[in-house]
Amino acid sequence: MRKRKTALCLGVLAIAALIQALSGAARAQPYTPLTSFTAGDLVVSVEGNGAGDASDGTSATGNTGASADSYLDNEAAPLSLYEFTTTGTNQTPVGALVLPQTQSGSNAPISGEYGSSSEGTLQLTGNGQYLTIAGYATNAASYNSASDLNGTGTALAQSCSLSSASSCSGVPQVARVIALIGANGSVNTSTVLYNVFNENNPRSVYSVNGTSFYISGQGTGNAGDTTGGVFYVPSIGPGQTAVPITGQDASGNTVSQDTREVQIYNNTLYVSVDSKEGSGNNRDFIGTLGSPPATSTYNSQNGPTMLAGYGSSNGHGTLMITAGTTNGINSAGQAINLSPENYFFANSTTLYVADSGDPKNSGGSTSSLGDGGLQKWSLVNGSWVLDYTLSVGLNLVPNTSTDGSSGLYGLTGEVVGNEVELFATNYTLSDLDQTYLYSITDVLSDTSNPGNESFTELAAAPADTNFKGVAFAPEAATPLPASWTFMLIGLTGLGFAAYRRGPKTHSVAVA
Repeated sequence: MRKRKTALCLGVLAIAALIQALSGAARAQPYTPLTSFTAGDLVVSVEGNGAGDASDGTSATGNTGASADSYLDNEAAPLSLYEFTTTGTNQTPVGALVLPQTQSGSNAPISGEYGSSSEGTLQLTGNGQYLTIAGYATNAASYNSASDLNGTGTALAQSCSLSSASSCSGVPQVARVIALIGANGSVNTSTVLYNVFNENNPRSVYSVNGTSFYISGQGTGNAGDTTGGVFYVPSIGPGQTAVPITGQDASGNTVSQDTREVQIYNNTLYVSVDSKEGSGNNRDFIGTLGSPPATSTYNSQNGPTMLAGYGSSNGHGTLMITAGTTNGINSAGQAINLSPENYFFANSTTLYVADSGDPKNSGGSTSSLGDGGLQKWSLVNGSWVLDYTLSVGLNLVPNTSTDGSSGLYGLTGEVVGNEVELFATNYTLSDLDQTYLYSITDVLSDTSNPGNESFTELAAAPADTNFKGVAFAPEAATPLPASWTFMLIGLTGLGFAAYRRGPKTHSVAVA
């Protein structure tokens, strides 16, 4: 590790260059710029105008006629991190960190697709020291201007991630990228990846300690595509090749798989799946990919092994709703399909799942309605059982509606005694619907709905922004595992602020 004095000098030099390169929107930022995170607080990933202000009069979109700092559906948009406390309503962010929009050394710019319903998951590393998020290695304004989005151009997720530009058939070539964020506000976007999630969304990145990664997402869905599913990235930094874990469906469809959140708990690799790719391979479940976690192709490309009891045995995720498990939208006696997004293990026998309520397939169900909200599952005699679904306070609408919230997307939690404090973001049916950050407390030992638990709205996303993932703030101001010269971003004193450890500890997945 470099001595503090050396790191500070390098930081000051990097800061001067980076501040000059920041966008006009970031310079006009009314929210306090984050130079470090406070342990115990929440961090929310945000797509859109993370600066929270359009007073500089510049257009972040690059589109003719676009208003200042406004974003259209499927445009490239900056990614930001907002910090909130765990209590209080109608909150404004404690501070905001806009992730890099310019190349700096080995660090790439990183953007998200505005309005995307399946990306932006934010995760805490297993050691609690870093945050991870996946995105696209491009400057938002430059991409939007060049692609003439919503005119004749290409939505960001439909960009080509193949390593050979000649194979992109005229579609803009944009690599996918992993961002690793330290507790000191430092950002490393040097892990740039090709040949993953071609013409589709990167969704999730999990790391045990910031030195290697598991990533998850979707490819084109075309026969012969090998770019979707879960991949292992053996090291941080430039020049990495992602190793396929799920691979292509082995049933003869030769379609790469479609996966969502990936994480490690108790030395087992888990992933959520809600997919209709591939004839006969519709899947809605949470499954495993090895214990210890696989680092090469798993299960002969037959996909994750579904958790016992989590839906029907054919993988459709079909579940019969009862009076005790209804979310108030569906009804007892209906067979619905699950649609798991993010999830949290409170312990080895208790699993909370953010369900979107908008399943991607209908195989096996008798009703198109899902079971959106926060599901609590218990492991009983080796099989997972749905105890109940929490939804009061979310104002859910059926997935047959054109807009509104049908369920939840982001999720994190902590166990405090015999209670579980959970924090979630909503899943919307229309890409540009209002998004929110919620909290709820559940009794860990309950196996039936107590009927007195309701979600509390902590914050609503400001104009021109979408809340996506949520995680606890990293807890240690540890230097990132790479050169300080290309990973510092912020203001003077970056990385050396004192950190207040929250009064509570939260559970993290460990390898």
